[in-house]
Amino acid sequence: MLDLSIVIIGYKNHRLVRQTLKGIRRVSPSVSHEILLVENDPSGATTAMAREFPEVRVIDERKNVGFGRGMNRGFDAATGRYVMVFNPDVVVMPGAFEKLVEYLDAHPDVGMVGPQLRNPDGTLQHSCYTFMTPTTVLARRLPFVRRLKRVRDHLDRYTMAAWNHAETRDVDYLLGAAILVRRSALDRVGGFDPAYFMYFEDQDLCRRFWKAGHRVVYHPESRMIHYHRRETADGNFWQQLTHPLTRVQIKSAVYYFLKYRRDKNPRVTA
Repeated sequence: MLDLSIVIIGYKNHRLVRQTLKGIRRVSPSVSHEILLVENDPSGATTAMAREFPEVRVIDERKNVGFGRGMNRGFDAATGRYVMVFNPDVVVMPGAFEKLVEYLDAHPDVGMVGPQLRNPDGTLQHSCYTFMTPTTVLARRLPFVRRLKRVRDHLDRYTMAAWNHAETRDVDYLLGAAILVRRSALDRVGGFDPAYFMYFEDQDLCRRFWKAGHRVVYHPESRMIHYHRRETADGNFWQQLTHPLTRVQIKSAVYYFLKYRRDKNPRVTA
């Protein structure tokens, strides 16, 4: 069995995916691995580009089924002991995959582990969080309320801003840009909830892992660069509010909070 299955979603981003695949080639991971590219783009542009990379196995959906469902297609086809949820806007640093695999090998009670993410300028990017509440969503969506100290304090707790992010530690949830998942735990817990088209699916999966007794860990010895951009945060307040993806995000938020409205934090109770 392979050590690692790297799953990437293609959707109107074939140039970005090409750079990501070149980056994986460049670091040449020493762990045995496969790369699975799920084509969510009806145009098939990512599939056509992938012919440049014979080592890549394409799952040609040709339909935008959303991030979580696309990843689930990759999970179903993966043969590795560990499955890497990997965004095409992430640049992997030498040894980063290996350090994540080594960590899961050494800690069988951990269900998933995430690397430290850095911005392109080298600054820290927040990629591990406490579980959201409805207040968190409103505070992030309404810039004028962030003038209130209690709101800023709430967001600092959410992003774990007071912590230096230099040590390995358990966290509530990890950003879905780069997460290594134990396959045996995934088979037990299930993949991403297909009810989410986009947004909140990473938080939901981490929550279910904690509820099933699998730890979720941030491991900064592994580092990657993430060219992250919150599309729904572009423009002024009205432009943000009317952005099509904002409606998708709100729909996912409502579903998430209704789904877990009676639940306590599973990490605290695990």
